[in-house]
Amino acid sequence: MKPVYTEVKWRKGSFFKADANAALKEIEALNKRHGGYAPDGSLVEHARSPKSVLHNDFEWNDEIAGNKFRLITEKNIKRSLVVVTEKLNEDQIEPTEIRLFQRAKIECGGKPQRIWLNTFDMLKDPEGRQQLVDNAKKELEAFTNKYKALSELSDVLEPISLFLKK
Repeated sequence: MKPVYTEVKWRKGSFFKADANAALKEIEALNKRHGGYAPDGSLVEHARSPKSVLHNDFEWNDEIAGNKFRLITEKNIKRSLVVVTEKLNEDQIEPTEIRLFQRAKIECGGKPQRIWLNTFDMLKDPEGRQQLVDNAKKELEAFTNKYKALSELSDVLEPISLFLKK
Protein backbone atom coordinates (compact mmCIF):
# COMPACT_ATOMS: atom_id res chain seq x y z
CA MET A 1 0.00 0.00 0.00
CA LYS A 2 1.43 3.34 -1.05
CA PRO A 3 1.23 6.00 1.69
CA VAL A 4 -0.72 9.18 1.10
CA TYR A 5 1.56 12.22 1.29
CA THR A 6 0.12 15.45 2.56
CA GLU A 7 3.39 17.24 1.90
CA VAL A 8 6.81 16.35 0.52
CA LYS A 9 9.70 18.60 1.48
CA TRP A 10 13.38 18.48 2.32
CA ARG A 11 14.32 17.92 5.95
CA LYS A 12 15.26 21.06 7.89
CA GLY A 13 18.93 21.80 7.33
CA SER A 14 19.00 20.08 3.92
CA PHE A 15 20.66 22.01 1.15
CA PHE A 16 19.06 20.46 -1.93
CA LYS A 17 17.87 22.82 -4.64
CA ALA A 18 15.48 20.56 -6.56
CA ASP A 19 11.77 20.64 -5.84
CA ALA A 20 11.13 17.84 -3.33
CA ASN A 21 7.98 16.63 -5.14
CA ALA A 22 9.81 16.44 -8.47
CA ALA A 23 12.72 14.63 -6.82
CA LEU A 24 10.34 12.08 -5.31
CA LYS A 25 8.72 11.47 -8.71
CA GLU A 26 12.14 10.85 -10.31
CA ILE A 27 13.16 8.45 -7.54
CA GLU A 28 9.87 6.54 -7.74
CA ALA A 29 10.13 6.32 -11.55
CA LEU A 30 13.70 5.05 -11.23
CA ASN A 31 12.60 2.42 -8.69
CA LYS A 32 9.84 1.32 -11.05
CA ARG A 33 12.31 0.97 -13.94
CA HIS A 34 14.40 -1.33 -11.73
CA GLY A 35 11.48 -3.55 -10.75
CA GLY A 36 10.65 -1.66 -7.57
CA TYR A 37 14.09 -1.15 -6.01
CA ALA A 38 16.81 0.85 -7.72
CA PRO A 39 20.31 -0.25 -6.63
CA ASP A 40 22.77 2.14 -4.97
CA GLY A 41 24.38 4.40 -7.53
CA SER A 42 21.49 4.30 -9.99
CA LEU A 43 20.23 7.71 -8.87
CA VAL A 44 23.70 9.18 -9.42
CA GLU A 45 23.80 7.72 -12.93
CA HIS A 46 20.28 8.98 -13.66
CA ALA A 47 21.09 12.47 -12.36
CA ARG A 48 24.11 12.77 -14.69
CA SER A 49 21.60 13.87 -17.31
CA PRO A 50 21.09 17.64 -17.23
CA LYS A 51 17.38 16.87 -17.77
CA SER A 52 17.15 15.34 -14.28
CA VAL A 53 15.67 17.65 -11.62
CA LEU A 54 18.41 16.37 -9.31
CA HIS A 55 21.30 17.10 -11.70
CA ASN A 56 22.29 20.37 -9.99
CA ASP A 57 22.24 18.77 -6.54
CA PHE A 58 25.29 16.64 -7.42
CA GLU A 59 28.85 17.85 -7.81
CA TRP A 60 30.04 16.70 -11.25
CA ASN A 61 33.56 18.15 -11.08
CA ASP A 62 35.60 15.08 -10.06
CA GLU A 63 38.29 17.16 -8.35
CA ILE A 64 35.73 18.86 -6.08
CA ALA A 65 33.68 15.68 -5.59
CA GLY A 66 36.85 13.78 -4.67
CA ASN A 67 37.62 16.33 -1.97
CA LYS A 68 34.04 16.14 -0.68
CA PHE A 69 34.35 12.35 -0.46
CA ARG A 70 37.54 12.76 1.60
CA LEU A 71 35.66 15.15 3.93
CA ILE A 72 32.95 12.49 4.35
CA THR A 73 35.70 9.97 5.16
CA GLU A 74 37.12 12.41 7.72
CA LYS A 75 33.71 12.74 9.37
CA ASN A 76 33.27 8.97 9.41
CA ILE A 77 36.67 8.54 11.06
CA LYS A 78 35.78 11.04 13.79
CA ARG A 79 32.31 9.51 14.24
CA SER A 80 33.82 6.05 14.54
CA LEU A 81 36.41 6.63 17.25
CA VAL A 82 35.15 5.36 20.61
CA VAL A 83 36.62 4.81 24.03
CA VAL A 84 35.69 1.95 26.29
CA THR A 85 35.00 2.96 29.84
CA GLU A 86 34.65 0.50 32.69
CA LYS A 87 32.17 2.54 34.65
CA LEU A 88 30.30 5.79 34.06
CA ASN A 89 28.44 5.80 37.35
CA GLU A 90 27.88 3.56 40.38
CA ASP A 91 25.01 1.63 38.78
CA GLN A 92 26.89 0.69 35.62
CA ILE A 93 29.18 -2.34 35.71
CA GLU A 94 29.53 -3.38 32.07
CA PRO A 95 32.09 -1.74 29.78
CA THR A 96 30.53 0.95 27.60
CA GLU A 97 31.66 2.42 24.31
CA ILE A 98 31.43 6.21 24.10
CA ARG A 99 31.97 8.16 20.92
CA LEU A 100 35.14 10.20 21.37
CA PHE A 101 34.20 13.15 19.14
CA GLN A 102 30.92 15.03 18.78
CA ARG A 103 29.77 17.81 16.49
CA ALA A 104 29.61 21.14 18.28
CA LYS A 105 28.83 24.72 17.41
CA ILE A 106 31.25 27.45 18.46
CA GLU A 107 31.53 31.16 17.77
CA CYS A 108 34.58 32.07 15.70
CA GLY A 109 35.01 35.69 14.70
CA GLY A 110 31.36 36.39 15.47
CA LYS A 111 30.18 33.58 13.17
CA PRO A 112 28.88 30.18 14.24
CA GLN A 113 31.12 27.34 13.12
CA ARG A 114 30.58 23.55 13.30
CA ILE A 115 33.58 21.58 14.54
CA TRP A 116 34.38 18.24 16.17
CA LEU A 117 35.11 18.35 19.92
CA ASN A 118 36.20 15.70 22.39
CA THR A 119 33.09 14.36 24.14
CA PHE A 120 34.71 14.45 27.57
CA ASP A 121 35.77 18.06 27.13
CA MET A 122 32.17 18.89 26.21
CA LEU A 123 30.88 17.11 29.32
CA LYS A 124 33.08 19.31 31.55
CA ASP A 125 31.80 22.55 29.97
CA PRO A 126 28.19 23.63 30.74
CA GLU A 127 27.65 24.91 27.18
CA GLY A 128 29.21 21.80 25.69
CA ARG A 129 27.10 19.57 27.93
CA GLN A 130 23.96 21.44 26.85
CA GLN A 131 24.91 20.95 23.21
CA LEU A 132 25.23 17.20 23.84
CA VAL A 133 21.79 17.16 25.49
CA ASP A 134 20.30 19.16 22.59
CA ASN A 135 21.92 16.81 20.05
CA ALA A 136 20.58 13.78 21.93
CA LYS A 137 17.08 15.28 21.89
CA LYS A 138 17.31 15.88 18.13
CA GLU A 139 18.42 12.28 17.60
CA LEU A 140 15.59 10.98 19.79
CA GLU A 141 13.12 13.11 17.85
CA ALA A 142 14.48 11.78 14.55
CA PHE A 143 14.27 8.20 15.87
CA THR A 144 10.69 8.76 16.99
CA ASN A 145 9.70 10.27 13.62
CA LYS A 146 11.39 7.44 11.74
CA TYR A 147 9.68 4.63 13.64
CA LYS A 148 6.37 6.08 14.89
CA ALA A 149 4.46 4.00 12.34
CA LEU A 150 5.61 0.79 14.08
CA SER A 151 3.12 -0.11 16.81
CA GLU A 152 5.65 -2.72 18.02
CA LEU A 153 7.81 0.14 19.34
CA SER A 154 5.07 2.08 21.12
CA ASP A 155 6.41 1.01 24.55
CA VAL A 156 9.75 2.62 23.66
CA LEU A 157 8.49 5.61 21.71
CA GLU A 158 5.91 6.75 24.26
CA PRO A 159 8.42 7.55 27.05
CA ILE A 160 10.72 9.24 24.52
CA SER A 161 7.83 11.44 23.33
CA LEU A 162 6.96 12.33 26.92
CA PHE A 163 10.59 13.21 27.64
CA LEU A 164 10.81 15.40 24.54
CA LYS A 165 7.68 17.34 25.52
CA LYS A 166 9.29 18.47 28.80
